[in-house]
Amino acid sequence: MGSRDTTRNATKQNLLMSFKKNIMKRIVTCFTLIIGLATISQSCKKANTNHSVTDPVKQPITETIKSNQKYQFDLGYFGREEVASISKQAIHFSFSSIDREANTGKLIYTYIPATDFVGTDEVELKSARGSDGASANDQIILTTIKFTVIN
Repeated sequence: MGSRDTTRNATKQNLLMSFKKNIMKRIVTCFTLIIGLATISQSCKKANTNHSVTDPVKQPITETIKSNQKYQFDLGYFGREEVASISKQAIHFSFSSIDREANTGKLIYTYIPATDFVGTDEVELKSARGSDGASANDQIILTTIKFTVIN
């Protein structure tokens, strides 16, 4: 009988050791998963830059021009990452565009009313500046030009 009890005790001890090893493996696996998920979560967050996009600055301009007269607005110099666009196109135009001036590199908005048009028209220009090449433009200006076109 003594040999049988010793075998049972050895079997119980083996089972207990196996159970402990299995529990330890599970704990290590869970801990590894938690660390991995935390690392992935941190790497997916956007980099914290000191640049924050502020509310756009609104710049209203009122102009009176003659029918068929060309109007130009100098937007200034823009870097490679900086942009200017027409966010709301005029309605009564024969020409309305932003182009880079060849000699100076400045961006110039040009408006010519539709042939023989008399009345009011409006265009909205959006310029985005402030990029350092690695971050977004954080200086947004909305320039609204209200035209009164007369004879």
